[in-house]
Amino acid sequence: MTSESLREEHERLGLAVTRLISEHAGRLDSAPVTSAATPADLKLLFDEPLPIAGMPAAEILSQFERDVAPHAMQVPSPHYFGQFNPTPLAIGVWADTLCSALNQNAGAWRNGPTSALIETQVLRWLCELIGYGSEAFGVLASGGSEANLIALKCARDSVDGTIRAQGMRPARGDLVVYASEQCHFSVVTGALKQEMGRQSLRKIDTDERFHIRVDLLRAQIGEDRSNGRIPCCIVGMAGATSTGAIDPLPELAAIAHENDCWFHVDAAYGGGLAFSDKHAEKLRGIELANSITFDPHKWMFVPFSCGATLVRDGGNILRDSFDISPEYLSEDRGGADVEYDFFRYGQMGTRRFNALKLWMAFKFMGKRGYAGTVERHLELTRYLAARLDELPDFERVGEIETAVCCFRYLPERVRALSGAGQDRVQQALQQRVEKSGKAFFPSTILHGRRALRVNINSYLTEQRHVDDLIELLQSEGKILMQEGKSI
Repeated sequence: MTSESLREEHERLGLAVTRLISEHAGRLDSAPVTSAATPADLKLLFDEPLPIAGMPAAEILSQFERDVAPHAMQVPSPHYFGQFNPTPLAIGVWADTLCSALNQNAGAWRNGPTSALIETQVLRWLCELIGYGSEAFGVLASGGSEANLIALKCARDSVDGTIRAQGMRPARGDLVVYASEQCHFSVVTGALKQEMGRQSLRKIDTDERFHIRVDLLRAQIGEDRSNGRIPCCIVGMAGATSTGAIDPLPELAAIAHENDCWFHVDAAYGGGLAFSDKHAEKLRGIELANSITFDPHKWMFVPFSCGATLVRDGGNILRDSFDISPEYLSEDRGGADVEYDFFRYGQMGTRRFNALKLWMAFKFMGKRGYAGTVERHLELTRYLAARLDELPDFERVGEIETAVCCFRYLPERVRALSGAGQDRVQQALQQRVEKSGKAFFPSTILHGRRALRVNINSYLTEQRHVDDLIELLQSEGKILMQEGKSI
């Protein structure tokens, strides 16, 4: 193959894939959100022997169109109200294509000079957005889980200068991480991966608004100190996954300062509020954090995967925790480019040029564009909450702080059931809606009880889609009551 024949192949495939993508986008409003196929059904579609001889690209794309796309979860749908997985921006989708064509290894400057400089720029934009100073820096990650892991390692290493070299043994005592019981599971796994152990994480109870109880946090820190343990990190939530709740960040920052421990804010979702002058006040105190998790693949509509760890005191903190020079990258090149070797700031060596889609999304939307979308999502969520408040068969749980609304289906017959019985009804209703293919949202557990959770996260979602969801909840709920199988 020559470069000319490669050009021709790209042209043929590009036209074919463009058709697939554009037609898929055109069906989002009407296509089922979920597939009725079972794992056994899909296994029949894809259970093939190892390919020996190659096949034409047209046949492969035909199978994609026939078997893959129709059975995928239609996350970009305006009827998808699930986790923080929005409709990706078109420019982000095509930026991913350009990224693949360039095939840069963004781990080291010498393998991706433009990727390094663009990542540097988008990180500075994110730092500026959330109120960090010019000295702040960060690193892109695969998502919130990896970003939290990077931050927890920085927190752990900040306790004792010998930990990075010798592990946890030199520490003066058991290190403890504190977080709301609403924290993301990655805070748990992050503590485990830092050799702290599951018992090193203290999950603090929340109040009726699902905010961390500061009084219990103070008491737990005092108890741990009296037993010789070392407060290592306090994690504040800014947009908890289940509820969208935002912890009292200024108070947590003060407690962290008083106890000389790291303050990390998981704003993987809620960080998007910073775009809106109207709602940015909800993040007051986030600029006091030592580190922040921010996921552009959530409220910035960047295609998966794109997360970030931002550090208030600069890249030297990250490099102190992660920088290692392998033999093949250790030669003296004058030093000017070393600060752009991003493998020195995190755990990945080979890294995709994910900064490209974030850079294009920033430039395409601008702060005003993002602000308008965030504000509209909160308006739609309040509209949903108001509609539910008018219906006697539904009861809301918690407040509307972000674009998350939690509620329960509690008609009179269900209210008379035990807590476990009510929980079964919530799960049954969620499953009925999912199987219908007309919408998707998950359920969650709040203070020990199951609730339904809706997140407005697509820029395609309009008020009519919210009205459709309300009608669907009512109709499927009535059928559920008539069948009585879960009651």
